[in-house]
Amino acid sequence: MTNKTLRILIADEHPYQRLQLEKLLNGLGYYRIAPVESFDELQRLVHCALQPFNLLVGNIELASHAGVDLARFCRVSTQIQHALLYHSRHLKVPAVPQTERQAVNVSLPQVPDNEALEAFMAIIDAPILIGRLPMPSGLGGGPAAYPRRNFAHTVFNR
Repeated sequence: MTNKTLRILIADEHPYQRLQLEKLLNGLGYYRIAPVESFDELQRLVHCALQPFNLLVGNIELASHAGVDLARFCRVSTQIQHALLYHSRHLKVPAVPQTERQAVNVSLPQVPDNEALEAFMAIIDAPILIGRLPMPSGLGGGPAAYPRRNFAHTVFNR
């Protein structure tokens, strides 16, 4: 089940690629998306954000034009939780072990397609089981927890 509250940034200087990525994410059920077209715009949004962004999907060349390593920028930024970076078209998202999913950063050789984006979102948007609460005594389940009662002579049966 998708977490519709995820905040996602799309950073690419090409309008068609930004639109294509946004449509792919919309198709997967994600709508809190902010597209940016320059590294300056990305930097302003990240530094002024009141809440961290859950994901940055970005073109590495966007930051390289400004002389910045986008992968390093994402690693050191506390306002970017996960990053899916690409260079410029069929892809496979590498497997990420469950123990290493706290902050996932992946670099792809091309723009992510629907399959790659869906695989990455399944990694970072997987439900987390925090713990189980014990059932109160008497609600342990099974037929003994709820004794059978005869409601044959009720108002609804007259």
